[in-house]
Amino acid sequence: GEVEFARIMMLVDQNATGIVSFQSFIDFMTRETADTDTAEQVVASFRILAADKPYILVDELRRELPPEQAEYCIMRMPPYKGPGAPPGALDYTAFSTALYGESDL
Repeated sequence: GEVEFARIMMLVDQNATGIVSFQSFIDFMTRETADTDTAEQVVASFRILAADKPYILVDELRRELPPEQAEYCIMRMPPYKGPGAPPGALDYTAFSTALYGESDL
């Protein structure tokens, strides 16, 4: 509705220019959806970054994520223990479920 739209515009267009920058939109969407992500959604996002592999590589994280986020993940993701993974493969599923309190990692 119009009230909700006005609220959103006040957040993303604080100078009332009538123009919303892409960065303002991303910042808003990040804030609005921060509490609604689930472990499944995070796993699905990592799966996309990992080109549908059940693991992700350090180089992929560094290429696809901002430096601070990549390093956070690299330091906390356990090694992937499934078959056929190259050395250094990381387990994004275990990481994601631990992040949302759905495992004991």
